[in-house]
Formats: sequence, C-alpha cells, structure tokens
Amino acid sequence: MGDPVQVRPALEADCTMIHNIHAAATRGLPRGAAGSAGVEQFLASRNPAAYAEDMQHESFIVAERAGDIVAWGAFHADKQEITNVFVAPDHQRSGIGTVVISALEDLARTAGLDTVQLQATGTAIDFYLLKGYQSDPPVKPGADWALMKKAL
Repeated sequence: MGDPVQVRPALEADCTMIHNIHAAATRGLPRGAAGSAGVEQFLASRNPAAYAEDMQHESFIVAERAGDIVAWGAFHADKQEITNVFVAPDHQRSGIGTVVISALEDLARTAGLDTVQLQATGTAIDFYLLKGYQSDPPVKPGADWALMKKAL
C-alpha cells in the first residue's frame, strides 16, 4: 500500500473499474431509510455505459496505485460541483481520497471557479470538514448527508 498514487484523466476503457469501485464503496455505506434494497436498486441503474455517458459533460479522473485503479472522482464545471469521490474499500483511509479531492479542486480552479460544492454522505462529512468544506446550514451530528461548499 506504500506505492505512490498517480491521478490521470479517466478513459472510457476505465468505466468498468469505475463502476466496480462505485458499487463496492456504496455497498459499504450505511443503508439509510431505503435499506439494502435501496442501495441495490440504485446500483442497478448504473453500469459502465452510464459512466461513459456522464463523461460527455463531466471531467472524470482515476487514481492508480501500482497500476491498479483504486479510486475515481468527477467534476461538473457547469454545476460548479464535485459530483463523485469514491475509493475502493480496501484502499480507504490511506490518503487516496485526499489526493482525489485535491485533483478535482484543481480542475475547478482551472475552470475558473473560486468556489466548489458537493453533496457529502454522512460517513464523509467529517472528511470534507477537515478538507475545508462547510455546510450551510451547519450539519447536525449524525446527518445522512450535507450540501457542502469550499472557497478555492
């Protein structure tokens, strides 16, 4: 796990791995009101082709470690929003999420933005707070999600 992380633009050929990471990471999240059935229903609406379609209007990146894709993220310039950050479960809490969010913030800066937003799940709120994001209104402890913004 000590190998350096390399970030690059995602290719359509990466969509299967992007999908696999998204599914594995989503299955690891708390189930919320919809339970496991809701998670599986959401995942059934996603497939590699859906990510390829999203790439037409969003900037996707992947993070590789030792040649394997271990995380991905996406940024939508028109919405001024980071739309996705997912790290493979066996690579979480190793600094890769920080690398991905930094790269996405760089894309936002390159797009000329001075602020970026995202929707954080409850398990990621503390991570984003540590990265300088704020919620408005302030997020309550135990929240399922929060709309968060950061000045770049």
